[in-house]
Amino acid sequence: MKKMNKFLLPVLALCLTAGAQGKVMESSVATVNGKPVLASDYDTYYEGVIEQYQAAAPQFLEQPYAKDFLGKEVLKELISKELLYQAADEAKITVKDSEVDEGINEIKTRFIVDEDGKQDPKGADKRFNEALKKQHMTLKSYKEKIRKDISVKKLMEAQIQSTVKPVEEADVKALYANVEAAMKNNTKALKKLEKEDPMKLREAQLIAAKLKQLSAEQVRVGHIYLAVTPETSKEDAKKKEELAKQIKKELDGGMDFSAAVKKYTEDKTALASGGDMILIKGIAPKELDQQAFSLAVGKVSEPIKTDIGWHIIKIKEKRSEKEIGYEDISRDLAQYVAQQKIQTALGEYINGLADKADIKVTKTFEVDAAIEAEAAKRAQQEAKKEAQSAAGTDKKAEPAKESDAKK
Repeated sequence: MKKMNKFLLPVLALCLTAGAQGKVMESSVATVNGKPVLASDYDTYYEGVIEQYQAAAPQFLEQPYAKDFLGKEVLKELISKELLYQAADEAKITVKDSEVDEGINEIKTRFIVDEDGKQDPKGADKRFNEALKKQHMTLKSYKEKIRKDISVKKLMEAQIQSTVKPVEEADVKALYANVEAAMKNNTKALKKLEKEDPMKLREAQLIAAKLKQLSAEQVRVGHIYLAVTPETSKEDAKKKEELAKQIKKELDGGMDFSAAVKKYTEDKTALASGGDMILIKGIAPKELDQQAFSLAVGKVSEPIKTDIGWHIIKIKEKRSEKEIGYEDISRDLAQYVAQQKIQTALGEYINGLADKADIKVTKTFEVDAAIEAEAAKRAQQEAKKEAQSAAGTDKKAEPAKESDAKK
């Protein structure tokens, strides 16, 4: 099997979405040294990834074969995970029961907030157990899974400590120079960097884009949201518009904005923060952006219509654009460099495990067939060009031969 690529998705964390417990005769998507990577594990993890993209980057999923590419990365992650499980088992790494219990308790804290975004510590255990049931897992099987994940974490820590060198300030300053060039759009420096290392250019551009957001003008708003999607009927869309107007009247009449958020907003995930959100200038939909950055602190907007529905915002706090220098981000950049070193070392370690392993993949993807078909098409085109070129050369040679014959 070819070497595993560096992780394009995070290493699987200690979370319920990592996979369901398979049945004895369950189908697999691959085998690693004879041990199956279960189809149920793949399906559960893949569905979680798709849900994340649908929420954060739905436009990506519209690209041809996007889901297939994500599926292939999920499969790589699961194979990597199985390789690490086996390596930890071979290394005879031990995990205490108290460590497993600590891991379970940490995960349970994620269930303190209920479905409506409200704090409900008493219902955490119930929601945790419901999640287990949804994943077709028992507490016993989940504890065993946590035990294996912790053993892998210990294995990786041991491997990384022995291979990763400490971050030097020269590394941090070199990265900052690239990022600064990207932030200031230094064309000469960027072209030089692209020639030397395109990956470093891309890295600098991504960090610069993030820093521009963090340093840009910002506003903290209270947010009431009424969803209107393409699937919403005209009748329901009209009702949402009338409700938005009604909410504004109630707010003008003295209703507390936080109370209105709890009563009306359809953004349930924001309820835990009272509907508060940070808007960065130029990032939000233009209709929302214009109101957020033109209204004074304490003011409440009129209902704002965007492509995704109706919004009413209250301006709570504003922050002007600020300059970011080396001293402001040197520590963060150092942590980033350290993380990159860790990821590189981890990727190399997994590549080594994969080189020695017997890995058989049974899962197929449409994109693979498409790539093969495209490669075959290009090969035919190249062969045709070569044949035409050869035929042309022969024709040019024929008159010369006739001339030679007359002589």
